[in-house]
Amino acid sequence: MYKGKKILVTGGTGMIGSHVVELLVAEGAHVRTIVHSRPIPEEIQNCNVEFMNGDLTDKEFAEKAVKGTDFVFHLAAYTGGLGRTSTHPASTLTPNLIMDGNVLDAARKENVERFLYASCTCVYPNIEKDLMEADAWAGDPPAAHASYSWSKRMGELQAISHHKEYGMKVALVRPSNSYGPRDSLDPQTAHALGALMIKGLSKMDPFVIWGDGKPVREYIYARDAAKGMLLTLEKYCTAEPLNLASGEYLSIEELARKIIKLCNYEPKIIFDKTKPSGQARRVLLNNKAEEKIGFKAETSMEEGLAKTLKWYRQNQKADSIEI
Repeated sequence: MYKGKKILVTGGTGMIGSHVVELLVAEGAHVRTIVHSRPIPEEIQNCNVEFMNGDLTDKEFAEKAVKGTDFVFHLAAYTGGLGRTSTHPASTLTPNLIMDGNVLDAARKENVERFLYASCTCVYPNIEKDLMEADAWAGDPPAAHASYSWSKRMGELQAISHHKEYGMKVALVRPSNSYGPRDSLDPQTAHALGALMIKGLSKMDPFVIWGDGKPVREYIYARDAAKGMLLTLEKYCTAEPLNLASGEYLSIEELARKIIKLCNYEPKIIFDKTKPSGQARRVLLNNKAEEKIGFKAETSMEEGLAKTLKWYRQNQKADSIEI
């Protein structure tokens, strides 16, 4: 399906996006991606990819980026860990709303054949059950990351609205908490797992965990999430969301202890309860994705953590890490 197609991947320098780029190139697609604030990962620097420098909150640039493409994978977002989204709500919410609107409208004007919107688990309310897609609007998202959660809810709604009014073929995905190589090397902007790994590699002692460490999260390896996105655009462009879940979950404290063990040291663990813990439980059901597109995650947590740790060790020396 992808061979010979001209495809824009926004967020293509990011953790999941760079894997999407690699997979599409391997399929024989002509890939364009946007370079904004993050450096281009070494793994895609030598791929046959067109890189465009610019800011998708600029409407004219968004139109230029989409010009001439057949498909769009929209993964770009102003994000970061809970620390950033809770302290920078305006500079998270507003740019995301503008960017999503710009990219969707540019895709509509260009009459792209298919459009994928990458949402996230943060759209779900704080209910302690395994979450199916219909649960997303059962209540408000947790206040700690409301700005990012609402930007993603609105992004989904914008995409669905474009499908309803203009007939755009739209795919929507909600990956579990993603992790893996090519996450940010900055603990302030890395995803939660990446930030814990940076602390472990720096031999942080005492090892500080935000909140009480009890929240439960499900994790999916970035390349598995990327494969799920390609499958969704191909097989389920229905403007209905799909969870992309692995079925592997554990508490923040359990995850931290696994990472500490991998980093081979025994620090004192401290829980900073002045910081937000986040949603109590966030575990997704993968039933719909398995049924509709045949998606199953391939990478176990054990294998994924080992690969991620190896990447961090190769890309940043522990003694240069600032916490």
